[in-house]
Amino acid sequence: MRTLVIITLAAAGLALSACSKEDRADVGEGAAAVGSEVKEAAKEIAANPDVKDAGAAIGNAGAEAADAVKDTAADVQEGVADASAEARREADEQRAASGDTSRK
Repeated sequence: MRTLVIITLAAAGLALSACSKEDRADVGEGAAAVGSEVKEAAKEIAANPDVKDAGAAIGNAGAEAADAVKDTAADVQEGVADASAEARREADEQRAASGDTSRK
């Protein structure tokens, strides 16, 4: 593994030393120009009304989904409470029918 790292670093060093100062400057300027273009494109995308509308729609959909989950959780909780109360009533009725008056 160490040998591979040394070979990779040596190759990178040779590649850089083979480039002239002018070539390295050209590469640096090209990278800066590309970075500037990407930054400008990102600004244009962020300012696009369709993108803003899509972002708002996503936010609204998230809020609606959260509300639906809350409503469903409340319904489930209510259903569990109703089922528990019904089971308790049925158990009380069975105990009363069998003559067992102790409640467990």
